[in-house]
Amino acid sequence: MIYLISNSDKVKSIFKEELLQNDLFIEVENDFFILNEHTRTQDILILDLDIFDTLEKLMYYCVKLPKELKIVGMIDKPHLAHGAFLIKKGFKSYIGKDTSKDIINIALDSVKAGNVWLYPQLMNFIIEHVSLNAEEEEISSEVFNKLSQKEKEVAVLVSEGLSNKEIAEQLDVQLVTVKKHIGHIFIKLDIKDRLSLALLINK
Repeated sequence: MIYLISNSDKVKSIFKEELLQNDLFIEVENDFFILNEHTRTQDILILDLDIFDTLEKLMYYCVKLPKELKIVGMIDKPHLAHGAFLIKKGFKSYIGKDTSKDIINIALDSVKAGNVWLYPQLMNFIIEHVSLNAEEEEISSEVFNKLSQKEKEVAVLVSEGLSNKEIAEQLDVQLVTVKKHIGHIFIKLDIKDRLSLALLINK
C-alpha cells in the first residue's frame, strides 16, 4: 500500500496518472487512524515535507506514525543537510518535487524492496559528513569481527563512496569478486545497501 499526505496539487498530480489508478494507493489527510490501523511492513508513506514550517513539527509528526511505515519525503527545494538528517532519522528516501516520474518510480521500487534510495549528491554528502572518515576512526570491533580481512578492505572502500569498478582496480581483483564480497558483507552485517554500510562504518 502507498499512502500520500500532501496539501499540494503539484505533488498530487505527480502520482495522479499512475498511482491513483492503482487500487493499492490511498490519499489520506493526516488520518493517523487509517495509518495506525492498517499499516503493514511493506507500506510506504509519501510525505510532503513542505506542509511543516519547522523541522521540530515534522519530527513531532513522524513520532506519531507507525514504525513499520517506510517514509519517502518530498520537498520543493531539497537541501543536502536536511535530507541527510531525515535519512539518519529513518526516512527511506528524500526527493524533490521536480523529480521525473521515472526516477520516482525507481525510488519507490527500491524502498519497496527494503532499501534506502537517494540521489547521488545526497548519498555522497552523507558518506562525507556522517562522521569522521573511516581512516581517521577505528571501526568498531563488533562490526569488523564479522568480516574477513578482504571484506573489511572492501567495506571501507564502499563507505568512502568508491564504485565496484574502482574498488576492483584499487585492490587488483576481478569485478565479480568485489560484488561477491559486498554480498557477503550485506548478509553478515544484516544490511541491504551501500548507504547503510557507510552509516554503520562511519557512525
